[in-house]
Amino acid sequence: MSLNQNALFQIGYGLYLVAANENGKDNACIVNTVMQVTQNPIRLLVSISNQNLTHDMIKNTGKLTVSVLTEKTPFSVYSHFGYQSGKKVDKFEDFEDVTRCANGCYRLNRNSSAYFCGTVCDSFVLDTHTMFLVDVTDADIVSTQTPVTYDFYQKYVKQPYKPVAKKVVGQTNTDGTNADVGNGNSTNAAKAEGADGTKTNSYVCKICGYVYEGESLPEDYICPICKHGAADFEQI
Repeated sequence: MSLNQNALFQIGYGLYLVAANENGKDNACIVNTVMQVTQNPIRLLVSISNQNLTHDMIKNTGKLTVSVLTEKTPFSVYSHFGYQSGKKVDKFEDFEDVTRCANGCYRLNRNSSAYFCGTVCDSFVLDTHTMFLVDVTDADIVSTQTPVTYDFYQKYVKQPYKPVAKKVVGQTNTDGTNADVGNGNSTNAAKAEGADGTKTNSYVCKICGYVYEGESLPEDYICPICKHGAADFEQI
Protein backbone atom coordinates (compact mmCIF):
# COMPACT_ATOMS: atom_id res chain seq x y z
CA MET A 1 0.00 0.00 0.00
CA SER A 2 1.31 3.46 -0.90
CA LEU A 3 0.25 7.00 -0.12
CA ASN A 4 0.81 9.34 -3.06
CA GLN A 5 0.16 12.81 -1.68
CA ASN A 6 -0.19 14.15 -5.22
CA ALA A 7 -3.61 12.50 -5.22
CA LEU A 8 -4.75 15.25 -2.84
CA PHE A 9 -4.35 17.78 -5.65
CA GLN A 10 -7.18 16.04 -7.51
CA ILE A 11 -9.67 17.14 -4.84
CA GLY A 12 -11.47 20.32 -5.89
CA TYR A 13 -10.31 23.39 -3.99
CA GLY A 14 -10.66 27.13 -4.29
CA LEU A 15 -8.30 29.71 -2.84
CA TYR A 16 -9.38 32.32 -0.34
CA LEU A 17 -7.99 35.20 1.70
CA VAL A 18 -9.09 34.87 5.33
CA ALA A 19 -8.62 38.01 7.43
CA ALA A 20 -8.85 38.73 11.15
CA ASN A 21 -8.42 41.66 13.53
CA GLU A 22 -7.39 41.59 17.18
CA ASN A 23 -6.59 44.56 19.40
CA GLY A 24 -6.09 46.84 16.42
CA LYS A 25 -3.83 44.46 14.51
CA ASP A 26 -4.90 43.13 11.13
CA ASN A 27 -3.66 39.94 9.51
CA ALA A 28 -4.66 37.53 6.77
CA CYS A 29 -3.58 34.27 5.18
CA ILE A 30 -4.35 32.20 2.10
CA VAL A 31 -6.40 29.02 2.60
CA ASN A 32 -7.89 26.43 0.27
CA THR A 33 -10.66 24.99 2.45
CA VAL A 34 -13.87 27.01 2.66
CA MET A 35 -17.30 25.50 2.09
CA GLN A 36 -20.95 26.23 2.74
CA VAL A 37 -22.46 23.59 5.02
CA THR A 38 -25.96 24.91 5.92
CA GLN A 39 -28.58 27.08 4.24
CA ASN A 40 -30.63 28.38 7.17
CA PRO A 41 -28.74 29.82 8.91
CA ILE A 42 -26.01 30.24 6.29
CA ARG A 43 -22.85 28.75 7.70
CA LEU A 44 -19.36 28.12 6.35
CA LEU A 45 -16.58 25.81 7.38
CA VAL A 46 -13.14 27.44 7.23
CA SER A 47 -10.02 25.36 7.91
CA ILE A 48 -6.76 27.11 8.93
CA SER A 49 -3.35 25.81 9.99
CA ASN A 50 -2.76 25.95 13.73
CA GLN A 51 0.64 27.53 12.99
CA ASN A 52 -0.85 30.68 11.48
CA LEU A 53 -1.23 33.95 13.35
CA THR A 54 -4.60 34.40 11.63
CA HIS A 55 -5.72 31.16 13.28
CA ASP A 56 -4.80 32.49 16.73
CA MET A 57 -6.58 35.80 16.13
CA ILE A 58 -9.78 34.09 14.96
CA LYS A 59 -9.65 31.72 17.92
CA ASN A 60 -9.36 34.69 20.30
CA THR A 61 -11.93 37.00 18.69
CA GLY A 62 -14.37 34.66 16.94
CA LYS A 63 -14.49 36.94 13.89
CA LEU A 64 -13.22 36.65 10.32
CA THR A 65 -13.81 37.57 6.70
CA VAL A 66 -13.35 35.43 3.60
CA SER A 67 -12.49 36.95 0.21
CA VAL A 68 -12.90 34.60 -2.75
CA LEU A 69 -9.81 34.94 -4.98
CA THR A 70 -10.16 34.90 -8.76
CA GLU A 71 -8.28 33.73 -11.83
CA LYS A 72 -7.05 37.31 -12.31
CA THR A 73 -5.55 37.54 -8.83
CA PRO A 74 -1.82 38.15 -9.41
CA PHE A 75 0.88 35.98 -7.87
CA SER A 76 1.99 39.00 -5.82
CA VAL A 77 -1.17 38.70 -3.69
CA TYR A 78 -0.48 35.03 -2.96
CA SER A 79 3.15 35.69 -2.07
CA HIS A 80 2.30 38.76 0.03
CA PHE A 81 -0.31 37.04 2.18
CA GLY A 82 0.88 33.44 1.92
CA TYR A 83 4.68 33.42 1.85
CA GLN A 84 5.44 35.59 4.87
CA SER A 85 4.36 35.49 8.49
CA GLY A 86 2.20 38.10 10.17
CA LYS A 87 4.29 37.43 13.27
CA LYS A 88 7.15 39.24 11.54
CA VAL A 89 5.53 41.75 9.17
CA ASP A 90 2.41 43.92 8.95
CA LYS A 91 0.75 42.47 5.87
CA PHE A 92 -1.71 45.34 5.55
CA GLU A 93 0.84 48.14 5.82
CA ASP A 94 0.54 50.15 2.58
CA PHE A 95 -1.99 47.63 1.24
CA GLU A 96 -4.90 49.86 0.25
CA ASP A 97 -7.31 47.72 -1.78
CA VAL A 98 -9.40 46.69 1.21
CA THR A 99 -12.58 47.62 3.05
CA ARG A 100 -13.19 47.05 6.75
CA CYS A 101 -16.36 45.04 7.33
CA ALA A 102 -18.84 45.48 10.16
CA ASN A 103 -17.05 42.87 12.29
CA GLY A 104 -13.80 44.85 12.09
CA CYS A 105 -11.97 42.58 9.60
CA TYR A 106 -10.72 43.55 6.15
CA ARG A 107 -11.98 42.16 2.85
CA LEU A 108 -10.49 42.67 -0.63
CA ASN A 109 -11.88 45.30 -3.00
CA ARG A 110 -10.06 43.86 -6.03
CA ASN A 111 -8.95 40.40 -7.15
CA SER A 112 -12.02 38.94 -5.46
CA SER A 113 -15.37 37.72 -6.74
CA ALA A 114 -17.22 37.79 -3.40
CA TYR A 115 -16.72 38.17 0.33
CA PHE A 116 -18.25 36.72 3.49
CA CYS A 117 -18.19 38.33 6.91
CA GLY A 118 -18.90 36.11 9.88
CA THR A 119 -18.76 35.05 13.50
CA VAL A 120 -17.43 31.72 14.74
CA CYS A 121 -20.11 29.62 16.44
CA ASP A 122 -18.02 26.47 16.94
CA SER A 123 -14.58 25.05 16.19
CA PHE A 124 -12.93 21.66 15.87
CA VAL A 125 -9.22 20.95 16.32
CA LEU A 126 -8.09 18.48 13.66
CA ASP A 127 -4.42 17.71 14.35
CA THR A 128 -2.57 20.29 12.21
CA HIS A 129 -5.60 22.52 11.49
CA THR A 130 -8.65 23.99 13.20
CA MET A 131 -11.97 23.98 11.41
CA PHE A 132 -14.10 27.01 12.26
CA LEU A 133 -17.89 26.86 11.86
CA VAL A 134 -18.91 30.38 10.87
CA ASP A 135 -22.29 32.13 10.94
CA VAL A 136 -22.34 34.44 7.90
CA THR A 137 -23.54 37.92 8.90
CA ASP A 138 -22.74 39.76 5.67
CA ALA A 139 -21.90 38.74 2.11
CA ASP A 140 -21.86 40.30 -1.33
CA ILE A 141 -20.59 40.00 -4.90
CA VAL A 142 -17.43 42.02 -5.57
CA SER A 143 -16.86 41.29 -9.27
CA THR A 144 -17.86 39.00 -12.12
CA GLN A 145 -14.38 37.46 -12.30
CA THR A 146 -14.19 33.66 -12.21
CA PRO A 147 -13.22 32.20 -8.81
CA VAL A 148 -9.82 30.54 -8.95
CA THR A 149 -9.32 26.83 -8.33
CA TYR A 150 -6.20 25.33 -6.80
CA ASP A 151 -5.58 23.50 -10.09
CA PHE A 152 -5.71 26.78 -12.06
CA TYR A 153 -3.31 28.38 -9.57
CA GLN A 154 -0.82 25.52 -9.89
CA LYS A 155 -0.92 25.56 -13.70
CA TYR A 156 -1.16 29.24 -14.59
CA VAL A 157 -0.42 31.50 -11.59
CA LYS A 158 2.19 29.92 -9.36
CA GLN A 159 5.72 30.93 -10.28
CA PRO A 160 8.79 28.66 -10.09
CA TYR A 161 10.16 28.71 -6.58
CA LYS A 162 13.15 30.81 -5.70
CA PRO A 163 14.81 30.62 -2.28
CA VAL A 164 13.50 33.53 -0.24
CA ALA A 165 14.76 32.56 3.18
CA LYS A 166 17.33 30.38 4.85
CA LYS A 167 17.31 28.59 8.20
CA VAL A 168 20.35 29.02 10.39
CA VAL A 169 22.00 25.71 11.27
CA GLY A 170 21.21 24.56 14.79
CA GLN A 171 17.77 26.10 15.22
CA THR A 172 15.06 23.53 15.80
CA ASN A 173 11.75 25.35 15.94
CA THR A 174 8.83 24.01 13.92
CA ASP A 175 6.39 26.94 14.22
CA GLY A 176 8.47 29.72 12.70
CA THR A 177 8.30 31.94 15.77
CA ASN A 178 12.04 31.94 16.35
CA ALA A 179 13.31 31.11 12.88
CA ASP A 180 16.27 33.19 11.71
CA VAL A 181 15.06 34.29 8.31
CA GLY A 182 17.37 36.02 5.86
CA ASN A 183 18.06 36.25 2.16
CA GLY A 184 18.71 32.77 0.81
CA ASN A 185 20.08 33.33 -2.67
CA SER A 186 21.84 30.00 -3.15
CA THR A 187 20.13 26.75 -4.09
CA ASN A 188 23.10 24.72 -5.27
CA ALA A 189 24.96 24.15 -2.01
CA ALA A 190 23.87 20.61 -1.25
CA LYS A 191 25.86 20.41 1.97
CA ALA A 192 27.18 22.94 4.46
CA GLU A 193 29.44 22.61 7.45
CA GLY A 194 27.89 23.17 10.87
CA ALA A 195 29.49 24.97 13.78
CA ASP A 196 30.79 21.68 15.19
CA GLY A 197 32.39 20.65 11.90
CA THR A 198 29.72 18.10 10.97
CA LYS A 199 28.21 18.01 7.51
CA THR A 200 24.65 19.26 7.20
CA ASN A 201 22.19 18.73 4.38
CA SER A 202 20.01 21.35 2.69
CA TYR A 203 16.32 20.81 2.00
CA VAL A 204 14.27 23.26 -0.07
CA CYS A 205 10.52 23.80 0.21
CA LYS A 206 9.05 23.16 -3.24
CA ILE A 207 6.21 25.57 -2.46
CA CYS A 208 8.01 28.76 -1.45
CA GLY A 209 11.77 28.05 -1.69
CA TYR A 210 12.60 28.20 2.02
CA VAL A 211 15.83 26.29 2.75
CA TYR A 212 16.23 24.15 5.86
CA GLU A 213 19.73 23.08 6.85
CA GLY A 214 20.41 20.22 9.22
CA GLU A 215 21.61 16.66 9.43
CA SER A 216 18.14 15.47 8.46
CA LEU A 217 14.69 16.98 7.96
CA PRO A 218 12.31 16.10 10.82
CA GLU A 219 9.24 14.17 9.67
CA ASP A 220 6.94 16.65 11.45
CA TYR A 221 8.73 19.76 10.18
CA ILE A 222 6.49 22.66 9.13
CA CYS A 223 7.81 25.35 6.78
CA PRO A 224 7.81 28.65 8.75
CA ILE A 225 7.04 30.61 5.58
CA CYS A 226 4.21 28.81 3.78
CA LYS A 227 3.26 26.25 6.49
CA HIS A 228 3.60 23.18 4.25
CA GLY A 229 4.93 19.97 5.78
CA ALA A 230 8.04 17.86 5.25
CA ALA A 231 6.47 16.09 2.26
CA ASP A 232 6.87 19.29 0.25
CA PHE A 233 10.64 19.52 0.84
CA GLU A 234 13.36 17.99 -1.32
CA GLN A 235 17.06 17.64 -0.65
CA ILE A 236 19.34 19.83 -2.74
